[in-house]
Amino acid sequence: MLNKQHIRAAILGYAAVIIVSCTSQEYTSAKLYIQQQEWKKAKEFLVKAIEVESENPEIPYQLGYHIYALQEKDWEKMNQSFDKALAIDPNKKILGQEKTVKQFVTMARAQFWAEMYNKGVVEFNEYRAAPMDEKDAAMKKAINTFEVSARIKPDEAQSYTMLSTCNHLAGNTDKSEDYILKAVALSPDDANVNLTAGQIFMQKQDFDSALPYVKKAVELEPSNTQSIRNLAQIYYDMGQLEKSIQTYEVAIDKETDREVKADLYFNLGILYNKVGNLEEAEYHFTNALDENPDDVEAVMGMAQVFENAEKWRKAEKFYRELIAIDPENPDHYRGMSRVLLQQGEPDESLRYLEKAKRLGG
Repeated sequence: MLNKQHIRAAILGYAAVIIVSCTSQEYTSAKLYIQQQEWKKAKEFLVKAIEVESENPEIPYQLGYHIYALQEKDWEKMNQSFDKALAIDPNKKILGQEKTVKQFVTMARAQFWAEMYNKGVVEFNEYRAAPMDEKDAAMKKAINTFEVSARIKPDEAQSYTMLSTCNHLAGNTDKSEDYILKAVALSPDDANVNLTAGQIFMQKQDFDSALPYVKKAVELEPSNTQSIRNLAQIYYDMGQLEKSIQTYEVAIDKETDREVKADLYFNLGILYNKVGNLEEAEYHFTNALDENPDDVEAVMGMAQVFENAEKWRKAEKFYRELIAIDPENPDHYRGMSRVLLQQGEPDESLRYLEKAKRLGG
C-alpha cells in the first residue's frame, strides 16, 4: 500500500517541475546573466524572452529596471518597458514576492526620480554659492539634471517647479512660465507650486496672472505667512491699498518670527503713510522698532511720518538717530535740514544741507 505522504510529495514534485518548465529557456538564461552581472548577455536574452513570453509582465519590468535604468540610464526606454509591463497586467505579483507589477514600477520610478531630483537640488545650491563667473555653468548643470528627473517621472510636479525657478533665474522667462504652468496642472492643490507660480508672475510684473495662484496658495495653507505676504504685495502693486493693508494685518497675526514681523509692521507703516493715516503709520513703525530695534528703515519711516505730519521736533529726533546710525548717508542730512528750517533755524539747516552736498547728496 502506498504511503499518502509519498504520493503528496510526488504530486508536489511534479507541480514544481511544471512551474519551472513554464519559464522559458530565454528568461532563465536572462536571470542567470543578471545574477552574474553580464549585462550585455542579460539584455540580449531579456529581449528574446519578451518575444517568447509576451504575456509575462515581469520580463519587460526586468529589462527596464536592470538594463535601461541601472546600466544605460536610458529613461525613455525604461519608461517604455515599464509601460509595457503595466499594459500586460499591472496587478500580477512578480519576482516571487507579494508586490504587483504596478507596485514595482511605482517604486522604481520613485527611486530613480528621487536620486536625480536630489542631485539637482545639490547642484542648485552649488549654483547659489558659486562665484559670479561660475554661476552660468552651475545653473546649466542643475537645469540639465532637473530635466532628466522630469524624463524619469513625467508626472512629478516638483521637477517642473524647480525647472521653472532655474530658468527664471537664468533669464529664460518663456520656459520658466511653461514649466510652472505644467507643475500647477499636475498638482493644482499644492500650496508651494501655486505660490511659486504666483512669484514667477510677480517677478514678471504680471500681477493679474499672479493673483489667483497666490490666493490659492493662501487658501490651501492659511497659516503660511510667506504666501500671505506675497498676496499683500500683489494687492499693493495693483493699487488695492485697503486690501493690502487687511492682508498684512492677517500676516502679522500669524507670524512668529520677530524680524519678519518687524518687516510686516514696516510695510504697514508705509501703507498707512501712503493713504494718509499718519497715526496708524506711526503705530506700526513703532511696533517695527519694538520687534527689531536695529531696523534702520523703520527709523526712516518714523522720521518721514512725523515730517509729513509737520511734527518737526519728533521728526528731528529720528533724523538725528539716523545720522548716528548711518553718518555717511546724505539723505539723513537733507531731512535734518528740512525740519530745522521749518523750526526757524536757517543757519543750522544750511549747515546740514552743506554736509549733505559734501557727501554727494
